[in-house]
Amino acid sequence: MALPQAGMTASAPSVQTNALPMHRAGRPALPELLEGHGIAMKVRRRQRITFASSDQIYVVQSGLLVLSANAGSDRRQLLCLLYPGDVFSPAQAPPLDGIGMIAMTDCELSRLRASAFEQDQEATLLINRYIAESTSSMHARAMLHIARLSSLPSETRVAAFLLELALRLGRVSNDQVSCDLPLSRSDIADYLSLNADTLSRIMTRLKERGTIATIGRSRTIVKSVKKLCQDVPVCAATMALHAQQQLEAS
Repeated sequence: MALPQAGMTASAPSVQTNALPMHRAGRPALPELLEGHGIAMKVRRRQRITFASSDQIYVVQSGLLVLSANAGSDRRQLLCLLYPGDVFSPAQAPPLDGIGMIAMTDCELSRLRASAFEQDQEATLLINRYIAESTSSMHARAMLHIARLSSLPSETRVAAFLLELALRLGRVSNDQVSCDLPLSRSDIADYLSLNADTLSRIMTRLKERGTIATIGRSRTIVKSVKKLCQDVPVCAATMALHAQQQLEAS
C-alpha cells in the first residue's frame, strides 16, 4: 500500500520506521564519497557546535541534533531537528544570534568543506545531488513544523511531535511504537513554543487517555499509532515526510 500523500486523510495509516537510508538505488552511499574529503566527528550529548565558516558542510551519520539560536530574548529557539542522513551547511542558517547545533544524543558527523572536493567532478556532482535532496527534505519538514505551530492547538502539536519521533526513532510492533525521548521536557517545550507546565499537563492527559505511556523521563511508548493519528490532522503529511519502512498498523 502506498503512503498517504500530504494533505490526504489517513484512515488506516501505513507506518514506517528507522532513519533515512544512507543511499538510494543507483546512488553511492555518501560516506563512501567522503573518503579523502571529510573529517569524522564524534559529538557528546549536549555538546554545542558553533559554525566557523559558511564553507562547512555537516552530514549526520547517527544521533539527533537540533539547530538552535537566541530568539531576541532570554528564551532560546529550537529551529529544526537534524536526523541521520541530513546534510546541513551554515550557509542555510538564518543570521540569528547564537546560531549553532546542539547534540540531543551522542552523535557521529562528517564535516567537510565544499571547496575540498571541487577538483573531483564526479564526487562533486554526486555530493551536490545528495545535498540537494537532503535540503529539499529538510525544507519540507520545516514547512510542516511551521504549519503545526501556526495552526494546531497545543495538545495536537505535542501529539504530532510524538508521532514524528516515533516514526523516525522508534521500533514498531504492530500498532505500537516505542522510542527514546532524546529531548528534555524543556527542549520539547521550546521546540513547540509551549510553556513547560503546559507540556507536562498535555503529556499527563495523553497518558490518562491511553495514547502514550512513559518509562522514566527518557522513553515513550505510543500505544496506538492509529489512535495518535486521530489527534493529528497533519498525520498523512507527517507519515509522508518521516516514515521510512512500510508496515501496516493493525
